[in-house]
Amino acid sequence: MTYHSTTSNLRTHLLTIHPASSCSSGHLELSTSEWTLLEQVRAVLKPFKTATEALSTDRFPTASAVLPLKYVLLSHLKPSIGDSAALNDMKTKISTDLEKRYNPNKDAFMLLNTSSYLDPRFHRLIHLDRDQQQEVRERVKSELMVIAEDCGGYEEDGEVAAMAKGTQEKTALGAMGDLFGNVYQGAESTDASGRPTVDIGNVLQQEMLIYESETPLPTDSDPLSWWKASGSKYSHIAQLARRYLSIPGSSVRAERVFSTAGIIVNKKRSALDPENVDRLVFLANNL
Repeated sequence: MTYHSTTSNLRTHLLTIHPASSCSSGHLELSTSEWTLLEQVRAVLKPFKTATEALSTDRFPTASAVLPLKYVLLSHLKPSIGDSAALNDMKTKISTDLEKRYNPNKDAFMLLNTSSYLDPRFHRLIHLDRDQQQEVRERVKSELMVIAEDCGGYEEDGEVAAMAKGTQEKTALGAMGDLFGNVYQGAESTDASGRPTVDIGNVLQQEMLIYESETPLPTDSDPLSWWKASGSKYSHIAQLARRYLSIPGSSVRAERVFSTAGIIVNKKRSALDPENVDRLVFLANNL
C-alpha cells in the first residue's frame, strides 16, 4: 500500500469517528491557488536565504558583498508580468524597505563601497552610478596617499628601490650618467641626494587604473587567495585591502563568540580565570 493511499484511508477513518472535525478544520486547508502562491513566495525569498548565509560566514570577506547583494536582490524583486497581485505587492513592500537601508548620505555607505572596490569580485562597482563610482575612487586614492606617506614614500616599492640602489652604485655606467646628467633626458626633478623623484599621485593613479582593468573574479571565488597571489603587483592597494576586507558584514561572527563563551563559562566552571576564558574562547573559535 502506498503512502498516499494509507494517508487517505487514515483520514477517512478519522472523519468517520469524528465527523465534526471536518467542519472545524476545513477552513485551515489551503486551496490550489494558495499552494501555488506559496511556491512563488518561496522562490522570491530563496535569494534572501542565500544572501543571509553568504553574509554569515567568517571564512571570507563579507562587508564587500553587502551592497552588491542589495543590488542583486532589488533586481530580483522587480515585478513580473506573470506574477499575481499579491506577489507583486509583497515584492514592492520588500523593495521599499530594502532601498531605505544603507543611505548614501551615511558613512557606512562609503565604507561598504570602498570595501567592494577593494574586492576583485566587485571592484567595477556596477551597483553605483558614475558619480558615486568616482567618489569611491577618490576616497581610495586619498587613503592610498596617506599609506604612501606613512611608509616614507615609495622606498618599499621594488622597482623604485632598485632604481635608487642602482644610482648609488658607482659603476662605469653610473659615472657616465653623472657626466651627462639630464642633457638627453630633459629636465627631471631630483631630491637632495640627486635621485629622481616620483610623482606619488601619478603612480597611485596608474596602479588603480591597472587594477580596475582586471577581469572581475567569479563571485564564488576567494578574494583573499587572489590578493595573496597579486598583492605584489598592487602593493599599495593591497595594504588598503587588508584593512577593509577584514571588516565583517554582519554581527553574526561576534554573536557566535558570545555563544561560545556562554558554553565555556557555566555553573561548574564559574571560577575560571578571565585570561583562561579568553584563551579557551580563542581556541574554540580558531581550531
